Amino acid sequence: MRNAKRLLAALLLAAALILSSASCGGQTETASEAPAAASSEPQRDYTVQISKDTLRRTGLDITAAAHRLGLTNVTTNDDGSCTVEMTKDERDAVCAALKESLHEQIIALPEDGTWPFIKNVTLSEDGRSAEILSTKDLYKPERDNAAAQTVYIPALLYAAFTGEDAESFAVHFTVKDETTGDVLGAFDYPAAEPTASESDASGTESTTPSPDTAE
Repeated sequence: MRNAKRLLAALLLAAALILSSASCGGQTETASEAPAAASSEPQRDYTVQISKDTLRRTGLDITAAAHRLGLTNVTTNDDGSCTVEMTKDERDAVCAALKESLHEQIIALPEDGTWPFIKNVTLSEDGRSAEILSTKDLYKPERDNAAAQTVYIPALLYAAFTGEDAESFAVHFTVKDETTGDVLGAFDYPAAEPTASESDASGTESTTPSPDTAE
């Protein structure tokens, strides 16, 4: 979780810089408009509902993050979820900032030193699949969850703010040998919950760590 929070801090910094730039660029245009138009309430055409479960899975205070991203119309609901209302400009700026920072953090993962088996990570455009390049001598499947969580949390944050179905959001990982291209492993994070019939057939429950407990 410490690595995820460090990723979020860098992500929010980049977002703030982009939003600050967009804000400065918009001041000149606003000044040329009639005073009545400048003082009118902006039209918020985009509403994002972020569930309590999604907030739990990120392990982050998304309401506070939204405010830090410059989004002021954020409501905490009685059921633990939060609702974010955005103008088109706000949505475009936030989505661009989150996406850019997400890819920057993923590119930097091999340089972090926490997971020496990661040589390169490539994330798909929709954020739902990722390819990890590793080596046969360094790769150990038991490290999958920890490495996957680092990619998953900022990807889930991006998905939540872009209005995707965060409840079903998961990332499919394929681990390949960087030299031979051989597939060393493949898994989904978070792993799908077993159905009732699958649990009954196996007689055991899944022990895959949840996103907020995997280390």
